[in-house]
Amino acid sequence: MRWLRLLLLGLASVYPLYWTAQFILFFLPETLAGFWLGEPVRVVSISYLQAAAEGRGHAFLPAEWEALGMALVASALIVGLRGDRFLTGGFAIVVFGQVALVPFFSLVFLASGPSAYLGAALAFSLAVFGLYRILRRTGGFDFFERLALLSLLVVLPEAGLWLAFRVAYPFFDSRFLLLVLAPLYVTAIVAALLPAKFAAEGSGVPWTEILASSAAACLLVVAIGLSSRTLYFFGSRSGEAPKAVYLAGDGGGMLT
Repeated sequence: MRWLRLLLLGLASVYPLYWTAQFILFFLPETLAGFWLGEPVRVVSISYLQAAAEGRGHAFLPAEWEALGMALVASALIVGLRGDRFLTGGFAIVVFGQVALVPFFSLVFLASGPSAYLGAALAFSLAVFGLYRILRRTGGFDFFERLALLSLLVVLPEAGLWLAFRVAYPFFDSRFLLLVLAPLYVTAIVAALLPAKFAAEGSGVPWTEILASSAAACLLVVAIGLSSRTLYFFGSRSGEAPKAVYLAGDGGGMLT
């Protein structure tokens, strides 16, 4: 029953954690900078796949380093507020590291220099740290048990999520799915290999955490659906393709 609860928790929490990570890493920095600098911020897209925005013409840092910085800050807040006492807290750290890793992983293949390797190493380490915090909660006496636990909670739900995306969005390239899932499985192997004695903390996976994650997923799907309808309405009224511009520096924060 404990193993089933781990799988159910992973399936219930993977989507809201993934979408929230996308929002914090690729939408929030642009929006905050727009408010700070008094410049307009354009909402590129709000969909079931992601939320993205772009605002200023001159970024302080490359987009991949902005995302990694936000991932580190968000993970530090989770640990500082003891959110990693819950399995979803550790899972969130893993997703932050994974999402931040993808741009650097792409740059590594393009031979973009030492900074790409450094960023990839930091994001990879963040994902391993999140998996380590999960093992602190789940326990695991040997490598195979640890890897099985991480696979149930993290790897299999993520694979199911990306399979659903692949069905819903046929333009997804299989190579992109490999780029996303292969590093995750490698981080799980590394975390399971870490030399430590894990004694399970807490009393397993409570049903309340599973239900809360399920409710969060349902609310997120409804909210994205309503947002998409709103953006389409504004785009249709203007006679243009559906889009939205958030006027961060205009004081009103309205959509046009």
